[in-house]
Parts: sequence; structure tokens; C-alpha cells
Amino acid sequence: MRLDRSEPSTLLIVDGHEYLIDCGIGTMRRMIEAGIKSEQIRTIFLTHLHADHDLGLADVMANDFAREDLFGIVGSFNIYGPPQTRELVDAAFHFITVGFRPFEAETPSAYRIGSGQFMSPFVAHEFNRDGLIFRDDKISVTAAENSHYALMPIQQRKELKSYSYRIETPHGVIVFTGDTGPSDAVARLAKGADVLVAEASSRDAEDRDRFINSMAARNHWPPKRVQAFRAHFTSEHLDTNSIGALATKAQVKAVMLYHYDPLDKADQAAYASGVKRDFAGAVFAPDDLDRYCMVTGTIGPCR
Repeated sequence: MRLDRSEPSTLLIVDGHEYLIDCGIGTMRRMIEAGIKSEQIRTIFLTHLHADHDLGLADVMANDFAREDLFGIVGSFNIYGPPQTRELVDAAFHFITVGFRPFEAETPSAYRIGSGQFMSPFVAHEFNRDGLIFRDDKISVTAAENSHYALMPIQQRKELKSYSYRIETPHGVIVFTGDTGPSDAVARLAKGADVLVAEASSRDAEDRDRFINSMAARNHWPPKRVQAFRAHFTSEHLDTNSIGALATKAQVKAVMLYHYDPLDKADQAAYASGVKRDFAGAVFAPDDLDRYCMVTGTIGPCR
């Protein structure tokens, strides 16, 4: 994370209905900058529970809870994710309510209290399987376990899950990879999608090696630690070559990069060029806060 690049979070708006995919640190600040009212987002999807994808959730929940008090908003906020999502949501709610206790002591009628505790408007929905996990009158969401935890010990993989999402809308199909390495399951999930929103942990092998070597030198890692770190980035993340191969295999129409960290505009363009080496469709390399619109399956910058 840096000043011009927050951690991953994407807002999908379909006919006025808002859905948030992931919630990294900086999400609430970015929504304020974009003129988005977080309390209007009633549905959040978490691809996995790595800290860079979920630590911004407490900020969003705190803003929603405060707005519920100030403006009398009723109803629930629904948060969908893999096992331990409920633990995350409950812990975040406990964390934020500590700061509301003095307000409640002075104006108890402003809050919903049950058994001496704040009543939470946040509902966690956990799932531990591939398939349809959400549907309303605007979208349907299908999950597929990806390869982001491929190197994790088998016992932990039974409990910890990382998913990619296929979101079907009246205007087209969008697939969010979340964090993943090369994955046949993700390729199947993305088959024929209008846009693949793909994480790009490195531009290419040279870029990846430079990052790994700098981290190893800075932290004085022994060879075994370096080997594990390298395996993580080669097996559990995507570089632009892998994204291009995935997009071509899945026959998607366009690729949009996210969760990437280009050095400058030239490097940003190089990320897009890297995907284009193996993919003939449109490739977009956005800045934070960029907006894209889809019309009958074709995506491009909003005008």
C-alpha cells in the first residue's frame, strides 16, 4: 500500500445496486474520495481472509454503524466469504462498538441493545464449497476455489479457503480472480466472461525476481525462507504472462488488472503489454478510483 495505491477493493454497481468485492485497508477513504456512501452497500464479498483483503472491513462497518445511529438506517449488511468470515465480522463489530459505548451511555435510546450488548446489523454468510453462493434480482455469484493456498499444508486447506467469483449481471459477466496462481478451476469459472479482473503480483519473471531478492537482502533471509517466498509467488500468484494465458484459455473478452503495484506510468503500461503478449483482447491497467462501464458486454472507461 502507498499513497496512490490502496489495498484491493472493487465496487460493482449494477442498475444502482452496489456490491463490494474485498475490503483492504484504505477502502473507506477511497469510497469517500469517490463520493460513495458505504451505508448504501448492503452486500460485501470477501475472496479470502488475507489481511490485505479484509482489514479495511472494520472501517466500513464503523461508518455504517454510525450512519445507522445518525440517520435511522434499518436493515442488515450482508458479508459473504469463506470459513472464519463470521469470526472476522464478529471481532470487527466488537472492536468498533468499544468506541460507541460512551455515546450509548449518554443516549441509550439511539442504539439497539439486547442483553446489555449492541445488536449487530452485520450478518456473515460463510460457505465452504464451489457453486452458487448468492443471487438477487440483479446478479448471481458463483464461487470456485482457486490455487492461492496451494502450498498450504493439507489440514489447514480443509479449514482455510480462497475463492474466485463469477458475477453474472444483465449487462455482462465479470470474473474476479481474487488472489490466485495459475488454476484450471479459475479458467473454467471464467469461460466466456466479458471481463476478467485479475490480480497481477508481478509484471514478469524479472520483476518478480527483483522483488524477491530485495526482500531477502533487506531481511537477511536464509535460503529456505527465500525458496518458500519464491514458491508462493510462482505458484500462488499471477504475473502478466500467466494472466494472458488464463484469459486466452478462458476465451474472455477483456482483462482488467488490479491488486498490482507499478512503479510509474511506463511500468503500468508494461503490465498491460505483458498480458497482451498472450492475449488478443482489450487490457486495462487502471489507477485507483478509475471507473469502468459495461454496455452489452463491452467494457471501457466511463464517460
